Amino acid sequence: MILAFDTPYRPLTSRPFLSNSTYAEYLPGEALRPYVSCFWASGVSGGEVDVLEAAVPGAAAPGAAGRETVLLAGTVRVIPDTCMDIIIEINHTRQSISSRLCGLQDCTFMVEQGRGGDRVTKIAARFYFWSARLFLDLELGETANRVLDLELVQPGCNREFEPLFYHRSVEESISWLEGYLLERLETDRYNPNLYNSIDFLLRTGGNAVVKDICANSCVSQRQMERLFRQNIGLPIKRIASLVRYQNVWGEVVRRDRFEIMDAVHRYGYADQAHLLNDFKRFHGIWPEQARQAALAWR
Repeated sequence: MILAFDTPYRPLTSRPFLSNSTYAEYLPGEALRPYVSCFWASGVSGGEVDVLEAAVPGAAAPGAAGRETVLLAGTVRVIPDTCMDIIIEINHTRQSISSRLCGLQDCTFMVEQGRGGDRVTKIAARFYFWSARLFLDLELGETANRVLDLELVQPGCNREFEPLFYHRSVEESISWLEGYLLERLETDRYNPNLYNSIDFLLRTGGNAVVKDICANSCVSQRQMERLFRQNIGLPIKRIASLVRYQNVWGEVVRRDRFEIMDAVHRYGYADQAHLLNDFKRFHGIWPEQARQAALAWR
């Protein structure tokens, strides 16, 4: 079963235009595009700038900033991008591999960056919120706003990642990771009631109340909440709010001119103040400030 939703959904990080020698995103192949938003990679040699990892409040392990990592001095704003990341870190200096799972987050935070001495490469897959469960033998109810050592929840994975030591290019590593993920894709975990509801949620741009989302699949709210918790990690209402915020953020940063009142009506906000406050709640700053910060990396 290949998931196909009526409305394309393209969540963004706080710096969607960033692409340089230390951080770059790669589009997945056709087979993985319904599930993987992108692959990304970063790398640094000893003595250059590296990242001081910071954890989401309540995180089980450091490294929550993976999806926003840029090997430059300063701070990075990490926003709720409605995605989950698997990050593989290859330490060439110590000849070791570690990996972690970054769960969905519903808040923004800042990550401090500093210097490190080891030569490290990071390869990661960024999954849409609806798809990570299809690759992981793990219920996601306890992963929200947390970073987990992937080896602890998927024993043996670091050994499986060892071929990454021998690849000579990022493209080769990503090609290998694509094959690895396709082998792990378990469509038996697909739940039609859950994905019908996600399709409805995406088609409405997140402007949908919980009862309507559940009614679309003829499933009780209690049962649907359980499906969202187990397979996504956050409740229905929170996911809808995050999808709506991401749609607004996409318009803010992609359009030459953001027409706020059009967005108010399109996404069901009560008024302009409601949209602005909701955006700041998730992004941490006002839309125009966020836009200027993003464009600085174009």
